[in-house]
Amino acid sequence: MSFRWKLFLSYIAFSLLIAGGGFGYVNHLLEQRLVEESRSNLQQQAQLARLLAEQQHAVPPQALAHKLGAAIKARVTLIAADGRVVGDSDVRDDQVAGLENHQGRPEVQQAQKTGSGWSIRYSDTLRTTMLYVALPLPAGDASVIRLALPLEYFDAAKRALHNLLGGAVTLLLFSSLLLSIFLSRITAKPLREIADAAARIGVGERGVRIAMGKGEEIDYLARVLNEMAARIEEQMHKLTSEQQRLAAILRGMGEGVMVTDTKGNIILVNPAFRKQFGLPGEVEGRPLVEVCRHPDLLQAFEEQRESGDEVSCEITIPITNLVLMAHWVPLTRDSGNRGTVAVFHDISDLKRVETMRRDFVANVSHELRTPVAVIKGYGETLLDGALEESPERSRRFVEIIVSHAERLTNLINDILTLSKLEARDAALTLHPLDLCGTIRKAQMLMEDHARSKGIRIAAECPEGMPKVLADQGQLEQVLLNLLDNAIKYTPDGGDVTVAARLEQERVVVAVSDTGIGIPSRDLPRIFERFYRVDEGRSREQGGTGLGLAIVKHIVQLHGGEVQVTSEAGKGSTFTVTLPTA
Repeated sequence: MSFRWKLFLSYIAFSLLIAGGGFGYVNHLLEQRLVEESRSNLQQQAQLARLLAEQQHAVPPQALAHKLGAAIKARVTLIAADGRVVGDSDVRDDQVAGLENHQGRPEVQQAQKTGSGWSIRYSDTLRTTMLYVALPLPAGDASVIRLALPLEYFDAAKRALHNLLGGAVTLLLFSSLLLSIFLSRITAKPLREIADAAARIGVGERGVRIAMGKGEEIDYLARVLNEMAARIEEQMHKLTSEQQRLAAILRGMGEGVMVTDTKGNIILVNPAFRKQFGLPGEVEGRPLVEVCRHPDLLQAFEEQRESGDEVSCEITIPITNLVLMAHWVPLTRDSGNRGTVAVFHDISDLKRVETMRRDFVANVSHELRTPVAVIKGYGETLLDGALEESPERSRRFVEIIVSHAERLTNLINDILTLSKLEARDAALTLHPLDLCGTIRKAQMLMEDHARSKGIRIAAECPEGMPKVLADQGQLEQVLLNLLDNAIKYTPDGGDVTVAARLEQERVVVAVSDTGIGIPSRDLPRIFERFYRVDEGRSREQGGTGLGLAIVKHIVQLHGGEVQVTSEAGKGSTFTVTLPTA
């Protein structure tokens, strides 16, 4: 039920209470007034009848009663001192002797004691309510004269009075009804406005204020609600700022974050977590076991939930090939455990670097073992007497030792170069360079090597080629490494081409050969350190397996890219893209 109806009904109930109370009070007051007026009139008539009775004391009592009753228009009863009825104006003469003794009547007793008496009671004789007034007589057969008046007229007057009062009360109630509707509407309107404003404040609507000037009490309530709305808006602003800050932090975190409740339902995840586990769609509100069925993840969650302590573990995600370090901690409040917070650190790069380090150490050890073993073996042979026994054979052994020493030198130099390029503080001396001149210089340096195999080197560099921003020595090393590989893996009589062109404000240098090519399965790993397509052939050619890795690092330090396309048996093309100056 609305407040307006409650207020309206309270007005109606109050009006009914006032009307009912007023009706009862006025009805009682008027009844008393009518009774008192009737008693007073009847007493005056009784005094008049007593005077008449004193003047005609010689008339018999029954005849006197009839005479007085006809004169006064009321029932007159004459009662002897012992209570016998000696005369009654409403009874036949032969019935007087049979009337009941009236000695016990209250009005008769009062009249004999105090000189006046009256009462209202039901008359069994006349079967109606009567008003009795009695006065004593000084002498004669009768000692008390009593007048009786039926109250039928009193009931009619009461009904008329009730009708009058009922009409007045009805009119009053109808007026109260209209006034209650009007007052309830006036009173409830500001309260309804306050309630509407409070509801809007409750749903988070901002800027809601209640107008003043509607009465002291209403203004006080409005002022309190306005102050409350201001405080709520301030708190909401703080909460919104905190939520936005938290959301920004979670979005910007590289670590995955997941929060669950005590039942294992996911409450919150950030984008990094979705990416790490490859989760599409919404996951909030769903059970963890339904979202991700990774056994290590579920086992760590159950372990943390059962123990209530922090848990750390490594999780490998096969789908995304990620290695995650998961740190599980309980989400606690004052009332106890509320769930679990898990942070997932991507340690894939660390694992990859660790693997690369192990592979690098293993590869370096393997690459060093062969030349060192050869040098040691031939050196021991020479020391054992081969030097004196066969000078020609000794000379060949020394040449082999020198060859493998050069191989060691080249390997160590390449390792040092690669180490410098991978250092964080590696710096290049960048200057605008004439790319065509650098290509021709590299061609000239490799001419003798190519000529020894009958390989032709062709350089194609159009006029007007813009300069590139590069380090002269490093760029030359890139070209020399690519040309050296092209010559090594191109059969005698083949062709090697160095071509430069401009594409979308970037310079592209392509080194192509007609060599043995690279199988498609080896193309993704061709730039890895110590990776060889044909290890035996590479070692025969004196390669260290680090040349293309060095090329890749140098090009990346210049802000460029290096790619390779090849077809086994038909040759390869290495493409270097560099920014213009």
